[in-house]
Amino acid sequence: MKKLTRSQQKHLDIINAAKEEFIEHGFLSANMDRITSSAEVSKRTLYRHFESKEVLFESVLTIINDSVNENVSYQFDEGKSTKEQLNEIAYKEIEVLYQTYGIALARTIVMEFLRQPEMAKNLIKNIYSIRAITQWFSAAIEAGRLKQVDPKLMTDVYVSLFQGLFFWPQVMNLDTEPTGDVMKSKVDTVTSIFIQSYGIK
Repeated sequence: MKKLTRSQQKHLDIINAAKEEFIEHGFLSANMDRITSSAEVSKRTLYRHFESKEVLFESVLTIINDSVNENVSYQFDEGKSTKEQLNEIAYKEIEVLYQTYGIALARTIVMEFLRQPEMAKNLIKNIYSIRAITQWFSAAIEAGRLKQVDPKLMTDVYVSLFQGLFFWPQVMNLDTEPTGDVMKSKVDTVTSIFIQSYGIK
């Protein structure tokens, strides 16, 4: 792996420090002085890399999302049932949500999106339009496993089902992150409802 330049390393240190700051304090209470201290950079260096707290917040989310897009893909497998593959996708999406993002950061994102809808619109347009699952749906349709429906519509429906059980209750502190049999039951629910709606065989 190519060694980072000093400037690239500082950029990464700022991003990592900012992510922790946003998780712990939320966007409004996040403090640029604490971020510079944690990243061990001067305020001048921070603002040379990121002109404002808003830009820094967007950069944190973009980097996380880019990492997900690079590392998460779902290959359609003719040798596996539709149910088995959808269950595998659900478990991977749970891992991304709870481990890569984390509910604490997800809660901060939601609060900031509500406060700044214009920023939310730009972020969603720029970094949340590519979903690995949409590509899987397209392949499943081509293989005759799912109905001839717009894969993007399928994605919207799937994400709504998924977030209804694994995202919103946790973000709103109405439920804890599911584990074990509870998680399995919820995954089975998402998969079975989706297959009832769009499955062929």
